[in-house]
Amino acid sequence: MAERFFRTFRVSDDDPTPHDAVLIQRERRIGVTTGCVWPEGPVPGAAELADLLTSDIEGDPHVEPGGYVVWVPPRVALPEGEPHRSRLRVLLASGLGGLAPGERREVRLPATVKLAKIDAEGAYVSVTGGLSTEWLALSEGVRGAFHLDARAIHRTPSERAELDLILTRVRDRAAILEPFEVSDVEIDDTWTVSRLPEGAPSGVTVLTAPEAFDPIDGVAVRRGLRAHVARAVAQREARPGDLSVLVVVAALAHMSAELVTTSLKGMNPAAYGLLDLIVVVADGQVRQVLQPRTLPWEQQR
Repeated sequence: MAERFFRTFRVSDDDPTPHDAVLIQRERRIGVTTGCVWPEGPVPGAAELADLLTSDIEGDPHVEPGGYVVWVPPRVALPEGEPHRSRLRVLLASGLGGLAPGERREVRLPATVKLAKIDAEGAYVSVTGGLSTEWLALSEGVRGAFHLDARAIHRTPSERAELDLILTRVRDRAAILEPFEVSDVEIDDTWTVSRLPEGAPSGVTVLTAPEAFDPIDGVAVRRGLRAHVARAVAQREARPGDLSVLVVVAALAHMSAELVTTSLKGMNPAAYGLLDLIVVVADGQVRQVLQPRTLPWEQQR
């Protein structure tokens, strides 16, 4: 809010009821409703990992005190056993070091994908998992038919150059495989971590959806959005304020995959007419999908 509107906001210490939170800007009251696009309920391993990471960074000279978020990509089952959970803790805690307030970065997590050469003829790589959209790039220059099981990859790097390095590693391995041979290829899964702005409560939040939730299931997203819009409108009606904001949290590999914008366009505008601002929060970023018609601090000019 502060970066977008160039105003100073603070979270009210008073009871926010009926809203989920209340922001104060001078004498103005801004009601905030929050909700996730996936069904409510705890995700196995999330709270435990958050507590462990919070403990890990306490006293770490490389990690400044503050609030941090681990943005877990979709379709991830967080490890609850050892040694997998400890390995994840070390990599994520290290990735939080040196982050400035409001900054985000990508953390590389070692992952293994399986590549099989299924025929000497052809020039094609079929792909399942997180690299499935790159099947055409992977097929460039290969000799033979291959299958790549990339289910261990949940999110690709934002920078195309880094993604190309991963694809090159897979193609290089394909070049030396014999028909019916299977090989492991060591590459990286890429997660996002971020530091919250100054003043946020200290500790680490692990934001993740259930493994079974499909973030590109338009029906589920529309259903969740309608429910949150209705709740935000009810809160606005129960206690009007100077501005009403709905924050929709999504678990996405990249913000470009969000469906809230298209879902909102398919709704009757009367359903969200009392709301001033709707934003999507995902992958450490914020996208505005409904802009205020007027701003309370501009009406007095």
